Amino acid sequence: MYSARITRHNPTAFIFLIDRSGSMEEKIKFGSHTTTKAEAVAIVTNMLVKELINRCRREEGIVDYFDIAAIGYSSGHATMLLGGKDSFAKPSILAMQHCSQRSFSRERVLPNGHVVVTTDELKYWIEPKAEGNTPMCSAMEQALHLVRKWCKQTTNKASYPPTIFNITDGEASDGDYQTLIRIADEIKQQHTDDGHTLLFNINLSSSVEDKPVIFPGSKDDLPCCRYAEMLYEMSSQMPEEYNETIRHISNCHCEPPYRGMSFNTPIADMIAMMNIGSISINKI
Repeated sequence: MYSARITRHNPTAFIFLIDRSGSMEEKIKFGSHTTTKAEAVAIVTNMLVKELINRCRREEGIVDYFDIAAIGYSSGHATMLLGGKDSFAKPSILAMQHCSQRSFSRERVLPNGHVVVTTDELKYWIEPKAEGNTPMCSAMEQALHLVRKWCKQTTNKASYPPTIFNITDGEASDGDYQTLIRIADEIKQQHTDDGHTLLFNINLSSSVEDKPVIFPGSKDDLPCCRYAEMLYEMSSQMPEEYNETIRHISNCHCEPPYRGMSFNTPIADMIAMMNIGSISINKI
């Protein structure tokens, strides 16, 4: 399980659910800079989209190893940011898409401890936005529709299963605890022959005082918070195949089985989670 090789005939799928509510205007530390949560999430998500496209580059051009979708949710509704109403975007199409480009600085710590700052140009397939409320249920329902249709396609039967990242900083405004758990459970039930859909829930925080929790092993690892417990229940139990990578990349001190969630997450931990969640890109 979770071992299928990704080919042009057996691609895998990624879906990004992005909270774009008004609270995403809050400031957050991103490296040595301060920016809004919305801008930070846009940068990280666009970087991952760029990485996925780069993984598809071959001598003959771009081979569509991935199906990619992004859904933004705010102001009472969910909106497709990448892909169509009932479809995913192909890397070959995204690579040719005309959209704004911006430069941003990245810090890298070398093995000798020196910090190197580089400036990169990044294409913005997904623009930052922060307004209105948090219709998370609507976004999850849309993701369920996409992933259910994708898993039912005969061509995807033997594929590595879909991966979904839900990035948010607040509670849903269009449903209760039970509704979100129900939709999340339906998403996690969608599967290919290689395994069930993996659903990650990432709760962003701008606080430097709140202790982050990443890949908890049980509810005992969570703060005493009903919302954290809900995200735990919504999230996938990580396959054993991921355990060593989780321990290595995230510096996780919890014991498996891990849940694909984080709470009070700084941007650095969000990047670590999404890197782990997209580890399947190495199976090409």
